Amino acid sequence: MKSLSDNITDSLYSVSQIDAGEIKKAQRIAKVRNIWRDLVEDAFLEHTNAVYIFKEDERIQMHVYMDESIYAAELNNRRELIKLNCRERFGEAIDDFHIHISRGKKKMDHPFIENKKTESDKNGPVALSSEEMERVKASCSQIDDDDLRRHFEKAMITDLEWKKGNKH
Repeated sequence: MKSLSDNITDSLYSVSQIDAGEIKKAQRIAKVRNIWRDLVEDAFLEHTNAVYIFKEDERIQMHVYMDESIYAAELNNRRELIKLNCRERFGEAIDDFHIHISRGKKKMDHPFIENKKTESDKNGPVALSSEEMERVKASCSQIDDDDLRRHFEKAMITDLEWKKGNKH
């Protein structure tokens, strides 16, 4: 007898022609995120970029990506407790628990943070005032190389405009 989940998956596939594998993958992602949400406190959730549980070489592995090393270190201290809770509460017997520090653009992904963005977070760059532009030019005026000074000014202006448009 098929489980309710399998029946729903089959029904969705037949109605919408969505790949059943994709549906199952999305369900697994949601399940793993819910497990993680129940295993750790909000402080860890805010710094979690991704969490995966999968089987590789006959071993169940959990991989967690954090944006800050201090939170990764604290997770490392709780490693065995998290594995125990995961097995007892969710039936997921984790053999290997890996903690990674996120790099690049992935470091900005925070799937566990509820939509806390304000309108200003959604804005792009905001033009600098003439006083702010003068401060940038004054700061860069000590650079002798014309090309370097011009590129540095452009970089500073772009950075400040984005920061000004996305204040928290």
